[in-house]
Amino acid sequence: MLSLEALPLGTPALITAVAGPSPFVERMKELGLVEGTVVTVLRRSLFGGTLQIRCGNGTLAVRLPFASAIRVEPVSQPLHQHEPLWQAV
Repeated sequence: MLSLEALPLGTPALITAVAGPSPFVERMKELGLVEGTVVTVLRRSLFGGTLQIRCGNGTLAVRLPFASAIRVEPVSQPLHQHEPLWQAV
């Protein structure tokens, strides 16, 4: 099992655990970074401060200390993401 920080660029991975204090774990849940979610690292900042990741249909910037607390398991093919709960009409 890898941390999100160590995941190679472009490799889809399934979040298996989010470790840390309760407020941190709750904030990650609010952002959609929960167990069972597929994420992909899109970019790393020039000086290594943040990662840009794809999570569902959006992108997030995650600081490296936070990314190191998120455990992932690489997957060979992206898993089916849940359909949005609402759709634009």
